Amino acid sequence: MQKGILVPSGSERGPTEIQFDSEIGRGRSRDKRTGGNGAGRLSLSRSRSRASSRVREEEFLKWTVLRRDPSMRLTTLKKNKKSGSGTGGDDDDDDDEDDDDEDDDDEEESDEERVSDIENDAEIDEEFHFDLGTKVLPNFSTSINDVLENSKPWIQKYLSTLDMEKERAGVNFETLEGGYSRALELVRKGKGAEAHPETSKNYILCTDLSSESTYALTYVMGSLVSNGDTLYIVHWDGDSTTSTKDSFIDSVLRVKKHVRHLMDCVSVIVDDLDVVIISLTHPYPKHLLNEMIHGLKPVTLACSLSLILSSLQNFVCSVPTLVIRKKLKRSRKKGISE
Repeated sequence: MQKGILVPSGSERGPTEIQFDSEIGRGRSRDKRTGGNGAGRLSLSRSRSRASSRVREEEFLKWTVLRRDPSMRLTTLKKNKKSGSGTGGDDDDDDDEDDDDEDDDDEEESDEERVSDIENDAEIDEEFHFDLGTKVLPNFSTSINDVLENSKPWIQKYLSTLDMEKERAGVNFETLEGGYSRALELVRKGKGAEAHPETSKNYILCTDLSSESTYALTYVMGSLVSNGDTLYIVHWDGDSTTSTKDSFIDSVLRVKKHVRHLMDCVSVIVDDLDVVIISLTHPYPKHLLNEMIHGLKPVTLACSLSLILSSLQNFVCSVPTLVIRKKLKRSRKKGISE
């Protein structure tokens, strides 16, 4: 690092400072910024978030920020041409960039600040100005709320026509190594995935048999699956080796009745579909999911928010993950409930 040399002068009482030519030609250098209000301005500029500055500079990162509208990309080229048409020097450009960055920091809030303002699900629901349950998904002819409300009478009528002993016998039960168990059943609609081998896709849905998982199953059946696809529904029944055979079969049949109802709901759009229902115990559920993803190569992994916050917490997935959250219902008397 080069420094000035202090030498005594006969015409002046104090020493004078000699600067090198490289320091004189710096323009708006560090020495000039320390004078006057430059020190406060420099500290404010350096206190900016490095991440937000990088997002502003990199065009391909700018559109990953939630506050940006993808349609704004159409005006990016015009802004760049307008900013590049100026004839000012480097000093003026630096001043303008510093001023613009400081103004943006004062006016805009980061995504982290916006998320931190929302503490619970109730406040998240207040941000929505419409009811998500009134949406009609591509594979349904009615809204999600109507599909869920009509499921109870449909399932009751469906169960009344079944031979439960025959249904339980149709579930394949196996005892695995180490005392663990697995029960699975293939539910087929039409010709299944064999009818569309070229366009067939695989999906994995994790469920914990909760109401939110049922909502996640409804969303996946209504928006993701198409003709010839295969949906794998995985229910992890813990790591215990003492679970009975009946508990596994009951879990499979509990999911199966909802699958049959949803197959009837998507019958207008989807003709051929395979759904594999699996209920099992495993010591490492995350490792099991990784093996399934590696072998089946699904398009996406879908699950409810309750699973992400419990058994799948800190799970690193190699495929896109779709997290589905059921909107809470509001009642003046009872408050917020599922």
